[in-house]
Amino acid sequence: MNTLKKISIFSLIILSAYTSNAQNGMKEPFDYTLKNGMKIIVSENSKSTGAFSSFTLDTKAFHAKKDGIVELLNAVLNENVTENEHILFRDNGGKLSTNNANLENGLTEMGALIQNATINEKTFNNGKAKLLTSLKMQDYDFDQTVNERSVMALTLADVQAFYREISPEKTYLTVAGAVELETAKAAVKKAFGNWKKSVKPEAITEAK
Repeated sequence: MNTLKKISIFSLIILSAYTSNAQNGMKEPFDYTLKNGMKIIVSENSKSTGAFSSFTLDTKAFHAKKDGIVELLNAVLNENVTENEHILFRDNGGKLSTNNANLENGLTEMGALIQNATINEKTFNNGKAKLLTSLKMQDYDFDQTVNERSVMALTLADVQAFYREISPEKTYLTVAGAVELETAKAAVKKAFGNWKKSVKPEAITEAK
């Protein structure tokens, strides 16, 4: 089974918690890739009560990432979410809960946040404090490598460096629920179509 199919199945399992009567109204998932390399999966389900999107990092594409770095970045990204209670960053990416009519606005906001996040002392310290509190309260099932010691060892520079590594070809986006394929494709293109693909070091060398 290829990586795209694995991500598709994994994402749809996650989103099934939100999509009631999935087997009754769900069509065959449609997958494609944007020009910048971002993998997209759209699954229409007429029986769903809303539209749900899952932005996922392909963690295997990041080499030598430090323990807890993804979770801390998520916490920092959540500090960038100001008034939209429908966007949450957790696990390997972000979740958006909306409906077909508001899908474009929701994805555009999430896309802008992902591509232009503010990662400074304030958002870092606030996010780190909230993650440490969550670990102490044990209110979420984090991986065993994500603990107080690993999180405390991470610096602002670590999070900024990891964030700079994120580029569209290292990510997946699943859109599922009461969505229309063409509406979803247009919304995805507007939100992520202009996100620049990373430039390989050898390409920079050749250009000089």
